[in-house]
Amino acid sequence: MSDSALIAIAKALKSARSVAIFTHARPDPDAIGSQVGAGLMLSAMGKKVSIVCLPPIPEPLQFLLDMLPDSIVHFAASQADAISCDCLLVVDTSARQQLEPATAFLESRAGQVLILDHHISGDLSHALLYRDTSAAACVQLVTELGTALGMTLTRAMATALLAGLVADTGWFRFDSVTPRTHEVAAQLLSAGASPSELWNRLMQSERKSKLVLLSRAVGHIAFFAQDRIAVMELSRADIAQAQAQAWETEGLIDIPMMVGSVVSSIFLSETPEGRVRASLRSKHTVDVHAVCHEFGGGGHARAAGCRLPGPLSSAREILVKAVERKLP
Repeated sequence: MSDSALIAIAKALKSARSVAIFTHARPDPDAIGSQVGAGLMLSAMGKKVSIVCLPPIPEPLQFLLDMLPDSIVHFAASQADAISCDCLLVVDTSARQQLEPATAFLESRAGQVLILDHHISGDLSHALLYRDTSAAACVQLVTELGTALGMTLTRAMATALLAGLVADTGWFRFDSVTPRTHEVAAQLLSAGASPSELWNRLMQSERKSKLVLLSRAVGHIAFFAQDRIAVMELSRADIAQAQAQAWETEGLIDIPMMVGSVVSSIFLSETPEGRVRASLRSKHTVDVHAVCHEFGGGGHARAAGCRLPGPLSSAREILVKAVERKLP
């Protein structure tokens, strides 16, 4: 997508008096950092801003939302008509499935929907879309939006944006990182963002239940295809017995990737409804977006996700076979 789309989005936002900012369910730091970064920019321009959350919100990320405490709206379909705004800005996704239960509301107002996304695909109806799959994180696009809006970054804006950047790049270790990524990071550091503060907030503020969950997940690792595929899984009982929340599974998928022979890692967790949430990662050779796209999901070539019917054993068999077909 050309820069003209970003300029058009900036123009639409400048004309708006009020903006509601959405992102995907089970938000990560890039999602909330993009929401809050954009919200702070628009608020500084005198716009009425609503940050619309699809609960639950991971506790370690609440500090980002606290930067705009008076603007937080927890979405409920029964109260959707109460969201009054000129524009609906969607960040870090353009997939209908990821926006449930707000999808029907957004589709009904598609003519007001503006999207910033760095994922490969999406099917949400919209008025304007700026998609850049070369961006390592959506916060890069929000930073560029700030430039298009003529915004001077504050420390709070930079902190929210850097939170998304370090998280989505694995602290700059993923192959999505480019010179442009570091240029954006330098811009955010210059505006006052602190990497050490974010390391403490994002990496050293988990509950004890996260460690218990990690122990259980490691105990359930299985290897396939001559140890080139690793599968880690957690049942509803595992999560309940660890007294953990569903969002505390974030990051566990990366653990099996430390094994040299592992080309692709699959993490499976059972939802309260008995479905299976799957996250996939790969090292350079397997396109996990293509795998997840087969099952209605998506993401990036090296990091993607989807949902499958239960039980865990069935989802495991289906995904292992699908990844095996992609192995070199």
